[in-house]
Order: sequence, then structure tokens, then C-alpha cells
Amino acid sequence: MDTARTRILDSARGAFADRGLIGASIADVSADSRASVGSIYHHFEGKEGLAGAVYVAALRDFQQAFVAAVTRSDSPEDGVRRGVRAVVRWCLRDQSDAARFLLTAADAARGAAGAELGDANREFFATVLAWWDDGVASGDLRALDLDLAHAIWLGPALEYCRLRLDGRARSKPGRAERELADAAWSALGTREGDAS
Repeated sequence: MDTARTRILDSARGAFADRGLIGASIADVSADSRASVGSIYHHFEGKEGLAGAVYVAALRDFQQAFVAAVTRSDSPEDGVRRGVRAVVRWCLRDQSDAARFLLTAADAARGAAGAELGDANREFFATVLAWWDDGVASGDLRALDLDLAHAIWLGPALEYCRLRLDGRARSKPGRAERELADAAWSALGTREGDAS
């Protein structure tokens, strides 16, 4: 659906990705979205509110892609591996502008995201935690708090994506997906005699 709000969000995401939060202006977003400055202020509370809305929209899209990949899995191992691949593909192939924004402007935009951010995170983590708990119950995944599991599982893939988007990674994404998925499974899956 091509609504004014959607056009504004898309234009803002591109402007923020290209020029950063400080460098992009409401006038830039207005020109690109073909929406008046007044219309932008009608939908959002200035540039800060717009940045928060772009952040939440990008985060929700990322979360949906990740949850879809993990919950379609055949096993906990498959889910861990699919989760890593989903991160790399979403960041580098499917939504690179949104990923660049999430990975570089998160601290500045998160404060303006408000209650919608909390809602998105609660839904996401509840779904992932339920999936994780099933894997722990089956004996396939280590019994870790979700924050620690999240850091081990997604932290390396997100850091690789940050480096790649900055042009500082030499490894090709396909190889990175395989290596990072192997590392995540090695760290998160249970091994013989490991009851932790």
C-alpha cells in the first residue's frame, strides 16, 4: 500500500542511511517522498519522531524475517543455523538500508521509538524464547538466559554485517553465513556430557 506515511518512512530510511541522522533533513525527506513538510510533521513529531518510526519499522521487519526463518526450522540445529543466515541475508541482501540504519543509528533513534519499540521487542522475544525453551526441553539447546543466547547467536553475525556494510569485511557473505552458523551451533547446541 503506497500511503503518504509509508513513502515518508521509506524516504527517511534512505536519507538517514545515506547522510546519517544529523546530515539528513526534513526537506530531504519531503523532496524524496513528495510529501509536504507539513504532512511529515502531521505523521511524525519532527525528525526525532521520524527517526524513531524508521527504527521501529526496520526492527519489526528484521524481527519478522528472523522469526519466520527460525520457526520454519526442522530442528533446533536447523533453527540456529537459519537464524544466522536470516540475519546475514536480511542485512546484506534484502534490507541493507534498514540494516545500515539499525546498526549505526540505533542509540540515537531508540530513544524516540517509544512504546511501540517495547511492544515489538516483547512480541519478538516471547516468540523466540518459546522456540528456545522447546529446544532446551528436547535437550538440543543449552539452558542459557535469552540475553546471553542472543549475544552468542546473533552478535557475531551482526558484527560481520556491520563490517561488510562499512566495506571493511573481506569474507564473502556466503562463506560468512556458513562459518557463523557453524560457530553459533557449536556454541549453543548441547554436546555429550554437557548438562549446562
